[in-house]
Amino acid sequence: MRKLWLAAVVVACGACGGMEPGLEVSQDAVTYAVSYTGSDFQFSGGFSPSNAPYGGFGGGSCVASRTPVVFVPGNGDPAKNWDYPPSTGVPSVYETFRNAGYNDCELFSINYLSESERSTGVTAYHTSDRAEIIADFIQDVKAYTGKSQVDVVSHSLGVTMALEGLRQFNLWSSARRFISIAAGMRGLASCYYAGYANPAVPVCGSANWFDPDVFGFYPSQWYAPNPRMANGGFRDDPSRATNTRFYALSAGYNDQVACTTSTYYTGCYNTNFFDSRTNVKAQLFVGEGSTAGQYDFDWSDWSPFALGAGDTDGVGHFRAKNNTGAIQVRMLSTTCTGTGCCSGYAATCQ
Repeated sequence: MRKLWLAAVVVACGACGGMEPGLEVSQDAVTYAVSYTGSDFQFSGGFSPSNAPYGGFGGGSCVASRTPVVFVPGNGDPAKNWDYPPSTGVPSVYETFRNAGYNDCELFSINYLSESERSTGVTAYHTSDRAEIIADFIQDVKAYTGKSQVDVVSHSLGVTMALEGLRQFNLWSSARRFISIAAGMRGLASCYYAGYANPAVPVCGSANWFDPDVFGFYPSQWYAPNPRMANGGFRDDPSRATNTRFYALSAGYNDQVACTTSTYYTGCYNTNFFDSRTNVKAQLFVGEGSTAGQYDFDWSDWSPFALGAGDTDGVGHFRAKNNTGAIQVRMLSTTCTGTGCCSGYAATCQ
């Protein structure tokens, strides 16, 4: 997925400047300990997670007073990219949380894919081992901070991987709030062309016949069951976790991953949304700019990332994460509901 990553950098950053690897930068008298240009391993302050073979960030010389946040990145995106510069010049997600008063003992992220797996994203499907990395990390964050719960902010593949970790390891009581950004909880219509059992594109597979905890993003069909993507699957997790507050941010038809397809284009816009429940507090569209192309493509060359849709001139799959730090902070630090969670965000939010 090297092509994916380079394209993502171009469309998500544009002419933004960079930082020297590992450099701490100061803004408004706040020192930031995490850099998107630094190492994959940016743990500090004695925080040494038990199952983090591919790195992440978090920890410091501080004490957690707020509910700690666990950020879960998407396919091809390293944990440190929660510090990636937004296209609008506002602070990164990580910086936005720091500016809101969160310290480094309250902000954590985990890589559940290796660097090589991130560079070949067509192989990055759901497995128990990957879900376990996230589940173990949540437990380690709780132990390190002394808190009984965390807030989860997740993007793309990271959403369904985090939901899978919470489900498989019975950790819903550990999740106070959960934010889904640009996920595929109903499957990806863009996977129809690849097929449900294409060995070259397992990210688009249906559920494995021999191991139901191995599955991709093929929308569940009678001929290719994929229960996590079906009615009663991920989208209905709020009914199983009634004490957790759920939120979602979608780029809608501007999302090049969900909606670059001529097959079932209509309806692809809401694959990130949960079923309506009283504990689902806000599900918002933040997409802007170009819409995804209405044609099928070969997943093996990651063409939608090169095309970019909203990420070329507005907000698409990646910028739905990178640009929305203000909304994410509001969702976790207030009791906002609906479009009330848009307050402080200057772009489209409806």
